[in-house]
This record gives sequence, C-alpha cells and structure tokens, in this order.
Amino acid sequence: MLRELTVANLALIDRLQLEFDQGLNILTGETGAGKSIIIDAVNLILGGRFSTESLRVGAEAVEVQAVFELEENRANPDLARALEEWGIPLGEDGLLVMEREARPGGRGRCRVNGRTVPVLALSQIGSALMDIHGQHLHQSLLSPARQRELLDDFGGQALKEKAAKVAALYERREAVREALSQVTLSEEEKARKMEFLTFQLQEIEAARLQPGEEEELAREKELLNSAEELFSAASAAYNLLYGGDEPGAAFDRLAESQQLLAKAGEIDPRLQPLAEMLGEAAAQVEEASRELRLYREKIEFDPERLALVEERLNEIYKLKRKYGKDIAEILGYAEKIREELAMIEGEEERLAALTRELAGVEEELAAAAQDLSAFRKEAAAELEKTVLTHLAEVNMAKTVFKVDFSREDDEENGLPVAGEKLAVTRHGLDRVEFLVAPNPGEGLRPLAKIASGGELSRLMLALKVVLAEKDNIPSVVFDEIDAGIGGRTAQAVAEKLLFLSRTHQVICVTHLPQIASMARRHFYIEKQTTAGRTRVEVRTLDQEARIDELARMLGGAEVTATTREHAREMLTLAASIGRGKS
Repeated sequence: MLRELTVANLALIDRLQLEFDQGLNILTGETGAGKSIIIDAVNLILGGRFSTESLRVGAEAVEVQAVFELEENRANPDLARALEEWGIPLGEDGLLVMEREARPGGRGRCRVNGRTVPVLALSQIGSALMDIHGQHLHQSLLSPARQRELLDDFGGQALKEKAAKVAALYERREAVREALSQVTLSEEEKARKMEFLTFQLQEIEAARLQPGEEEELAREKELLNSAEELFSAASAAYNLLYGGDEPGAAFDRLAESQQLLAKAGEIDPRLQPLAEMLGEAAAQVEEASRELRLYREKIEFDPERLALVEERLNEIYKLKRKYGKDIAEILGYAEKIREELAMIEGEEERLAALTRELAGVEEELAAAAQDLSAFRKEAAAELEKTVLTHLAEVNMAKTVFKVDFSREDDEENGLPVAGEKLAVTRHGLDRVEFLVAPNPGEGLRPLAKIASGGELSRLMLALKVVLAEKDNIPSVVFDEIDAGIGGRTAQAVAEKLLFLSRTHQVICVTHLPQIASMARRHFYIEKQTTAGRTRVEVRTLDQEARIDELARMLGGAEVTATTREHAREMLTLAASIGRGKS
C-alpha cells in the first residue's frame, strides 16, 4: 500500500507530504483546488509522462517520492518479478521507496530503494503496486492479457488447475518442436552434409596417420639433410684418433707414450701407474675409433628417401591446416566426424519418434485447451451476470458487459483442432477481452475505448469489487468516479468503495458527500495565496472538520446548522455501514 507521498514543484504544489491509510482515503476540495495534481503526482511516480508545463514557475525540477509498505499476507508475483528483473533489493522493513526527479528536456533521474533505474522500471514496478482509474490510463484491467488472468482467477481452483495443465502441455510441445528443428534436415541438406563429412573422413583415413609420426619424420629429415656434414665429421675424427694419411694419430702416440713409460717404469716404479693410464686411454681411443668407423659406414646419402620424408611432412602439414594443430587433434576430429555421420544416419528413426511424440502431445494439448475454454466460458457467464448486477447498483443498469472469446488461425505453427490450425500459447487457444456497451444502441467495445471517464471508473469499480478476493494489486486510485451520479447511485458507489477498501487500499477524488463520508482518512485540498504566489495545501481532517467539509459539499458555499446536522448523520450512517461490512 502507498504509505507516504511527497511532492515538490508540481504545478501549484510548492511542497507537501501526505500520509495515507490502508483503507479508504478520500480527497475533497473546491473545484480547481488542485485535487487532480495529486493524482498527477501519483501518475508520475508510476512512470507516467512528464510535461514541462507542469513544472512550478521558478523551479528547476519536479520531485516526487512514494513510500510503499509491502504487505506480508498479500502475494504479489508480478511485483516480485519486476523487482528481480531490475535488481531492486528489499530491506527487512518491507518498504519500497520510489523517487523521481523530472526536468525539462527529458533530463532527470529515477530511483527505487536508492538504486538508479530508468522510467520504464518505475512503470513496470508501479503497475504491480497501483491502478489508477479515471482520465488517466494507468490501468492494468485494460490489458486483454490481464483480463484473461482475472477471468481464470474468478473461475476458482478448478479453472486454475486446467490452465496449469495447458501451460505444462504447451511447454512440452515447444520442447519437442525444438528437438525436431534440431534433427529435421531436408534430404538435399542431409545428402550434402553427409557428402562433405565423408570426404573429410576419407581424407584423414587415407593419410594413415600415426601418433608421434611427425616428430620422427622431422628428426629423419634433419639427419638426411646433414648426411655429408656428419660423414665428414666422423671421418676426420676417425683419422685423428686412429689413422689416416697423416702420421701422428692419437692412438699411435698414446701407444708409443705407454711403451716409453712402461720401460722407464722398470727403473722408477712411480711411472708404472701413468703407463697403465695411457694404456687404458689408448684402448678407449681404439674403441671410439671403431664406433666412429661403424657410424660412418651407416650414414645414408639417400636423396630419394629425403624427398619421400619431405612429401610426407607436407601432407601432414596440409591436414593440420584443415583439421587440427597436431596429429592427435586431427585423429580426434575424425572421431567426431564418425559420430556425426552415425547421428545423421540414425536421424530417420529419431525423426519418426519425435513426430509421433509431437502428435501425441498436440492431441493432449488440443483436448486440454478446449476443456479450458469450456470452463472459461462457464466462468465468463457467471462473471458477466455478477458484474451487471453491480453495474445496475451504480446507475449503469442499461450497460451491456460481455466477456469476448476469439481465436486466431496459424497455418505455420498452429495447433490442429477440429481440422483447423489455431494459434496457441501457454494460456491456451483463447484471446479473452472484456467488452462493454455503456448506452443502449451502442455496439460493444473494449474497455480502453470507453469515452466517458466516469463510466469507465464505475465499471472498473464494479470489476474491482467482483474480483476483490482475486486481484493482487494492493492499491487503487479512482478519479472522477462520481461524474454524473447522485442520490441512491452515489450511495451505492460509496458502499462499494467501502467494501473494496476491506481488501485494497483505495484513494478516491470525489465531489460527493456520500462517498466522502465513508473515508477512513479524509484529506482536504485547497489553494492559498501568499506573497503573490498560489500554492496547494492539504490538510487531514479530524471529525469536526469532516462535518464542516461534508456540510460544504451538501450545501455549497453556505454551511448551515441543517447541513451540519445532515453531515453528522451521514458520518454516523457510514460508521454503521462500515461495522456491518466488517
């Protein structure tokens, strides 16, 4: 519910703050006193359009703040979704603070619980918190989608369960259709894809790649390219160690040195170890020379083998450019191709299974949707009857109210029903819309196209009363609901507002004392002029002040003892009606 509304610099409002109650809040005052400005402020905080002309002369920006107190015992899934979408946190106090600063040129800013948001967020969050009925069109009941929801709520638990069944079947149908779209290929597309995948697989398989092959070939290529250099190095080393055309090979000199020291060691035994060491070195040189000779003999000068190795490496390089960074990745890609080919080849069977499943789901959905439609039409007939009863009580007895059902064809994606392809949503086959003819001889029209603000407000009041137990929007604003009515009709409207205020917060601008007498909180709006500037002031009336205001509303400019007594009687009657309604 709206707990506080603070407004600054809006038209004739300098600055004011109103504290609303949870029941029936009434705003009264002389014609032109500024009551509509209060409604304009509410409309602004709910994301309504800002007009530069409404900015108070000399001010830079209009400022509006609304504090909403969320009720723990009232479920409001639309509000929960909107808050989650915009990432708005809720404090433990259960308060939602909405702020809007509007400036000329489209500048300004909006905040919800301290978080900056666009005007669209105010609109979406606000539509779940309040309905404004009257000249303003911030009205959730004007939406056909909302009208369908309310009809389903009015139909009770049985209708809700049938609607839930249709929604579940619809979601299942969409899942099967999505699966079909993933596997359904035309024969031409299937053949083209299989041909391409088969070509890729054959190209990889024909190469007969082996893990580690590329590294081995690279090493072999390097050896073949360096055969001459390796042969020269091995030959030179062999000649230096063991022999060749030049005298003085290392082996010969070691052997000669060993012999000299061995003979000298006969004289001085200390040379014997050195002679032995030289003997071992000579043996190692001889062994190394033998290995070098064998290595040299195995070196291949094979240009043909080198060409083959280079050709193979080039083939691997081309495959790497197409299918992967190395042989392991190429072989992995080939395995994926085999799996995809197997899937395509098995598509016929999967396609047939999904097609059968879709046909079964659509048959169930068609039956459930038609069953839902039948129940909706029964609920609609009862709703029409109940609403007309309430309209008669507010001087709209000649009004025709009808719940219209329509369906749309959809040859491409429609649901097969009785030989037709009908558009279907998770809500079924029906497009539901409330139609009204306020006056005899007029055709039925949607609620949004009713010209008279007073007629629309009274119709909305009747609907709100009928759906009071179902609607989760906590606050309702009525402007001009008393246009063109009086006497017993005014009393009936007043009692309906009082009844509605038991389940909703109601804020109502009125000129009728019958309605004003029912208020739980009564605000009086007036204009005052100080230092050449006019501003709107709002007072909360106590019991005596209410008597004076009702007397003014009853008698016009002159307040007499008779009108005051009549006002006192109206308040007493209103109190007794309130107790009777509780």
